[in-house]
Amino acid sequence: MQKNFRAIARFTLLFSGLMGTCFFSNAQKQTYPKGYYQFPIRPGLANSLAGGLGDLRSNHFHAGLDIRTEQREGLAVYAAAEGYVYKVAVQRSGYGNVIFLRHPNGQTSVYGHLLKFSDSLANYVRGEQYKKQTFEIDLFPEPGQFKFRKGEVIALSGNTGGSAGPHLHFEIRDSKDNYLNPLYFGFNEIKDVTPPKFVNLAIRPLDINGRVGGQFDRKVYAPVKLKDGTYRLADTVSATGIIGIDMVAHDQMTGTGFRYGLQCIEIKMDQAEVFSYNIEIFPNSSTRDYNNLIDYETEQKTGQRYLKCYVPDGNNFNLYKTNAIKGKLNIADTLLHEVRIKITDSYENASELTFTIKGEPQNPALPVYDAEVNPEYIETDVQENTLVVKAKYYRSAIPFATFYSNGKEMKKEPDFYASESAVFLTDLRKYTPDSVKIGKTTVQTYLRGQILPGAASKYEGDKWSVDFRNTSIFDTLFLTGQRNFNALTISNRGLALKDYISVAFTPENVPENKEKTKIYRYLDGYYRFLGGTWVDNEIKFDTRELGTFVIQADTVPPKVRLTEASTKRITGYIGDAISGIDNYKALVNGEWVLMNYDSKKGFIWSEKQDATKPFEGELTLEVTDRAGNSTILQIELKDPVVVRKKPRKRKR
Repeated sequence: MQKNFRAIARFTLLFSGLMGTCFFSNAQKQTYPKGYYQFPIRPGLANSLAGGLGDLRSNHFHAGLDIRTEQREGLAVYAAAEGYVYKVAVQRSGYGNVIFLRHPNGQTSVYGHLLKFSDSLANYVRGEQYKKQTFEIDLFPEPGQFKFRKGEVIALSGNTGGSAGPHLHFEIRDSKDNYLNPLYFGFNEIKDVTPPKFVNLAIRPLDINGRVGGQFDRKVYAPVKLKDGTYRLADTVSATGIIGIDMVAHDQMTGTGFRYGLQCIEIKMDQAEVFSYNIEIFPNSSTRDYNNLIDYETEQKTGQRYLKCYVPDGNNFNLYKTNAIKGKLNIADTLLHEVRIKITDSYENASELTFTIKGEPQNPALPVYDAEVNPEYIETDVQENTLVVKAKYYRSAIPFATFYSNGKEMKKEPDFYASESAVFLTDLRKYTPDSVKIGKTTVQTYLRGQILPGAASKYEGDKWSVDFRNTSIFDTLFLTGQRNFNALTISNRGLALKDYISVAFTPENVPENKEKTKIYRYLDGYYRFLGGTWVDNEIKFDTRELGTFVIQADTVPPKVRLTEASTKRITGYIGDAISGIDNYKALVNGEWVLMNYDSKKGFIWSEKQDATKPFEGELTLEVTDRAGNSTILQIELKDPVVVRKKPRKRKR
């Protein structure tokens, strides 16, 4: 019976992921057996969530439920079903203290950000930490070594790892490590009758002939909620060609102020379904593909996460059912077209948005100018497969731009005018210019070449190079690059990478202290450490993000402040303002001591292997940052001095 259930579940989940339907049939619902799992926090009582499966997070979809714990730590965490500990880990970031529990049905439940493990498991983990002399650790006990019955306490809830506040992160994964939606397993502790909410809609051209409002640019619209609960756009959208919809919308749950991801999206134009999205299940191995499914450039610039409501090039997720052009809209006439968008949550609460698209002429007439006005400046930008050149205030009776590629030239009229600029568009798949001249002004495009997905390749520039793996990019990348003294800019920070690239860079001024000088990614006034290795005068580093990279020295050692150094315990704070903490080590009389680390607060505290034995002798604490600077403290351990306060005299 159990074997049959697993086979049916795998088939149905795969089918629903491929089809993208938003409502389940009765047969589908039966593949999520009600009652197999119990709720892991305060079972049987009303609970609420701070996050759900599919929430849009930084660089990933949220993989499960974030169960609220009354803004406190130490609540009992129960095994959701019978099982054994498949994996247990302690992490500085990520899930913090986490347990993976494997069940007889082949599925795995995950419990993250824990304060403490159960006693037997905690003793095992601590023993392994002392054996390997490390705080962070991944362990895979023998199957059956740590068994738990359904409803047995396995841990206490906490706030460890990358959490932003006390809660329990809870997942259910299938036998192939795909994330499933825990809410489909029928937890009565969570109630929701509140429909999702539309926030913003963006419409963008998706090929060189597409226009929105007469321009080759995305345009943002604010949906208006009507009295009947539906949404509309106040204005008619003007567009032509192949366009796509990006959307900011989120689920709301009864009794909370949190925002959650959507379960399903359905889009129809003129009553015909063009796009359907369902995040019922997605693979653990493909979480980074998320960056290709959102408007990554807008997210990098503003923090807003627009989900693409079409299938982008380079997509590997089977989350969609679409029309022949992958959910894109083709406006090929000047008629009115009605678009309806329906968004649904895990409880089948739904909201609808309706708006109208008016087709605009394909080739509108360009304005005629008599005077010759040289452009004030020229901007170049690469959008997907198109080079966009904007010449500010350019006017001419016969306007044109001259594009150059390896000495060969191509002349082109403006495609349209927008915001006092003449705009020229070039299909980079057909022509890759290295410079462009408009009027008397010539600018470089810094286009270096075309990088194709699925194959390893290398670009060799002037004192810099980039190695691409066969998994580095989602889609064809039109590489731009510019070296500027001790900085290197590679393409646009708004272009998402799927996997690492390897960069080699020789700066204009080679630093004297190479050992302390590393690569940092510069973004909006902040520098984030990446590292790197020097080979002669060249530094090599890996990155999963594009943008601007600078060489910077860190010669300042970490700060260390002990708050207690006694025979009972050792506590304190460590931090580094430039490159960040790399590692730390505490020894008492030369013997390694486990120091737990809360990286959010920079707090460290000791945990003895034998709680009955006092610390005795000299403490040596060494803290090293990622540039290799170290701070070493040595102090004799003493019992804390207890200061007794004199009793206050009572006033008569």
